[in-house]
Amino acid sequence: MRICLHLRIALVLLAFQLHSPAEEVLAVKIVGNMVLVPITLNGTVFSFLLDTGSEQSSIDPKVAAHLGLASEGTERIQKNFRDLAVDVTEIGIVHIGILSFNHVKMAEINLAPLSQALGVNVDGVLGNDILQALTLKVSYSRQQIFVGPLQSLGPLGKPETLLRSGNQFLIAATFMSVPGHFVLDTGTNSTNLSWKTWEHLSQTWTPAQVVQGIQRAGNPTSSAILICLPTIKIGDVVLKDQAVRAQSKSDSGAFSAEDFDGILGSDLLQQFEITFDLRNSTAYFRPDADYRPDPYRYVTIGIQIGKTPQGAFEVMGVWKDSPAEEAGIQTGDTIDEIGGKPIYSLTLDQVSRELHAREFTIVRLRINRNSHPSTVAVRTRNLLCKPSRSRGPSTLRP
Repeated sequence: MRICLHLRIALVLLAFQLHSPAEEVLAVKIVGNMVLVPITLNGTVFSFLLDTGSEQSSIDPKVAAHLGLASEGTERIQKNFRDLAVDVTEIGIVHIGILSFNHVKMAEINLAPLSQALGVNVDGVLGNDILQALTLKVSYSRQQIFVGPLQSLGPLGKPETLLRSGNQFLIAATFMSVPGHFVLDTGTNSTNLSWKTWEHLSQTWTPAQVVQGIQRAGNPTSSAILICLPTIKIGDVVLKDQAVRAQSKSDSGAFSAEDFDGILGSDLLQQFEITFDLRNSTAYFRPDADYRPDPYRYVTIGIQIGKTPQGAFEVMGVWKDSPAEEAGIQTGDTIDEIGGKPIYSLTLDQVSRELHAREFTIVRLRINRNSHPSTVAVRTRNLLCKPSRSRGPSTLRP
């Protein structure tokens, strides 16, 4: 598979070199800390997730069917928590801004769970087969990406050499006292420590708070907890008081491997302007002066929600020992109103913000369970990572 994949990458690189323009600025959407890029396929605009954690690009089967694309065979691919056999289809022309790529092979992967978790349609994924053909800077705070020659992208920050494994790219980082190489993954909104990394870390450190009952989009996976790490070091930048997931061992996928350290997700990456030069196995990290941490990110009632295809806001997970669990809220409940106001017209991010507020704020929810509505009043509580003015990137000085 990888020989075939590397051949595809070489063809994409050649196509890009023949049509490489000057710098271009693309407006993107940031939803749940994830970057959604407008992509034109065969003349129609779709929304694709920018995913440096994926070895190759993919498309939702419904989108492939809408475009009249036929399967051209199958391949086996490895994801974080599962191994998949997928159909592969070919896209005639892929446009990213003014750039064009011809005859691009994409895996067909069901992205409905991701769309539900983000509350917006995700039609496909831009993986490293295409991304390493580009040099691009990502600015989360400005909701823009800049594509062009490295010298045209402005201040870059310090270069970090990436370790390449197949068609994935890993970066050296230290989580408190535990060093490792972590997949650079813009396609997930949470940084995850593997079970092995967490085993090493927990031998010398015990977290003050632990959140259990964490759920993720997609198929069921191994259990995870949320913890707050005092320090994470990436190059010469130290991030303080950061929430990360610690994952138990998975039955399959990357998180089942003994030598897998984990993934560095967009919850940390959004604190930087990052320039990706994957072709040369390099990334440039520049702390974003406009980044502002959410002081109430973990001052909440303790639920995870998603938006169903029908537009309902469904409880996807209830954290253990949280105010929501104590109030009797259950997975599968839908939320119709917050504070006496209907929420159907709101986005998932807007609804989520209503569930986070200063500690001990009362949040009134109208819950629907099996067509039986009820109203519950829940007080927010600080569940992890108490707000700190020092949180965010800081550069080590000699």
